[in-house]
Amino acid sequence: MSTIANLASGVRVLYVLTLLMLVGIGNHALVAQDGVCGVKVKAKDHPLFNDALTSYSQKQYGKSAQLFRKLAQRNSKVAAVQFWLGMNAVRDGFNVTGVRRYFSKCIELCPEYPHPLAHYYMALIYYTDERYEEAVDQLETYFQIANNNDDKEVVAVYEEASNYLYWSQFLADAHLNAVPFEPYVVKGLSSEHDEMMPYITCNGEEAFFLRRLPQKSEVTFYAREMEETMWQLCSSKLEDGTFSKGMPLPAPFNSGLPEGNVSLTADGNTLYYSVITSSGGYSNSDIYCVRRVNGKWKKAENLGPQVNGEHSWESQPSITPDGNTLYFASNRKGGLGGTDIWRCRKLKNGDWSRPENLGSAVNTRGNERCPFIHADGHTLYFASDGWQGFGGYDFYFTNVNDSDANRPVNLGLPINTEDNELSLGVMPNGREAYYASKPSGAKSSDVRMFDLYPAARGNAMTFHRFVVKGDILPQKTTVSYGRGMRANYTTDTCHGSISVMLPANESSVVAMIADGATPLVMRFDGGKRVGIDSLEDTVMLFPITTDTAYPMTIEFQPGDRLSEGDEAVVAAYVAYLLDHPQLHIEVACPRSTQAKAIVDYMLKMHLRRERLSYRGGTDVKRPQFILK
Repeated sequence: MSTIANLASGVRVLYVLTLLMLVGIGNHALVAQDGVCGVKVKAKDHPLFNDALTSYSQKQYGKSAQLFRKLAQRNSKVAAVQFWLGMNAVRDGFNVTGVRRYFSKCIELCPEYPHPLAHYYMALIYYTDERYEEAVDQLETYFQIANNNDDKEVVAVYEEASNYLYWSQFLADAHLNAVPFEPYVVKGLSSEHDEMMPYITCNGEEAFFLRRLPQKSEVTFYAREMEETMWQLCSSKLEDGTFSKGMPLPAPFNSGLPEGNVSLTADGNTLYYSVITSSGGYSNSDIYCVRRVNGKWKKAENLGPQVNGEHSWESQPSITPDGNTLYFASNRKGGLGGTDIWRCRKLKNGDWSRPENLGSAVNTRGNERCPFIHADGHTLYFASDGWQGFGGYDFYFTNVNDSDANRPVNLGLPINTEDNELSLGVMPNGREAYYASKPSGAKSSDVRMFDLYPAARGNAMTFHRFVVKGDILPQKTTVSYGRGMRANYTTDTCHGSISVMLPANESSVVAMIADGATPLVMRFDGGKRVGIDSLEDTVMLFPITTDTAYPMTIEFQPGDRLSEGDEAVVAAYVAYLLDHPQLHIEVACPRSTQAKAIVDYMLKMHLRRERLSYRGGTDVKRPQFILK
């Protein structure tokens, strides 16, 4: 049982199964319970009470119920009579009306009724009515009494009571802590047709989605309702703050085969998507890559056997902005359940590594689908029907870099519902989330957007595009920020540019490296380049020349100490020097104590002392380095 609907509809089945396990009334239940809560069965009715209990113990439930109803007419305030009427209703064909009426009356007359099953069944009534807090109270009372009770009737439902308590606590908390959720239809991406699986690029200027469109065939007026439709992969561009209506993508897309989720690198020129093929009666989904050159899409390339299994289903790719880590859903062998989320990393030679299962902190025995890795590179959103949720597939999120995380976080009510929630995307700012849905009463499935509540947001990121001037193009551009976060981007050689994602609310360091060139290390604060007020999107690398001074963007703390941002800048130079062991470096600063602080940190990062020298002097206006 994993959903509200399953649990609620399974209450009757649970009662019946429970009764099959019961072997009879415990001796303690046969004692006259006529003094419970201070209201006694009338003395003249004691024989009738005992006869009714005896009939119950002999499984003569119809007769027992008849006798207890007779007792109830003359002892309407006695909780024990209502309790046994309830037990007869449970035993005698599961009389739902009777179960609800009698146990409710029993608890009303005696909130602390001493038999644990009174509270167990009352909890199920509350659970069915979605009164989860009250269900929790009743179940906790059940356990307080049942923990010292070895009656077989009580023990038989112990495990199920634990399960209901687990769900009641979850649902009570979810209803008490419902999250803000005000979705609105995204114009342009939504139409009179159905849309699904939207994806918006890192710069926010282009969107991809599936739209169900009529096939081009002759259709008469009378046969229009029989017109066939097909899902088409479409794209739309942002124009004056609004997305255009969108058009189907050209070849190699929309080839007639079913196509799935789209994901692009930060530069928007490398696209990953899935295609379903059929051969010999077997349907298989593989992930493909398509590159865009000068605005035109090239041939789709299968990612190969490392990613795509011959007899497994790989789909719903999500690529990190730097293009180096690919997340996807697959039912390949070695997983934990039906469909799991896996990832591959790009190797230095351009091939993909062997797939890595994300493990039990993400995957379950159920199904995990539609991964979406946020622009920060570590916040993963996905859909699952295996984790505790509200029905069908729910949205969850987790930090894939957090080694202490043992379970994802459900996005909560009312974002998640009893229906299936699939394919959530989140803009780089971490605040705006989008998905496709068809609410009750809507004519079609549309793309909707909403503000994601703060606790569920990834790190806010900003898109930044560098135009490279000159003849030297960076071979590698590294972005470093936060605690060990690092992304490695490659240059778009066709366009002479580099697109990266930078943290919006913290400092970061961008280092551009090329063989035969001096490193270009830039410091950013909140997405703004430090030390340059204009042309910050234009960069140039220069050939290595010795004895030439190059500026270092370092701002010292009081006492000539390096800040965390300063250390990140120095670390970028160290990484370059470690890759170029023939070079030596001299550090020059206005004060020798500043230069020494830089060199000391380089030594701490295992750069050999004989490769380093430093000096201070009034002729030096700002920190700089000289290659030797």
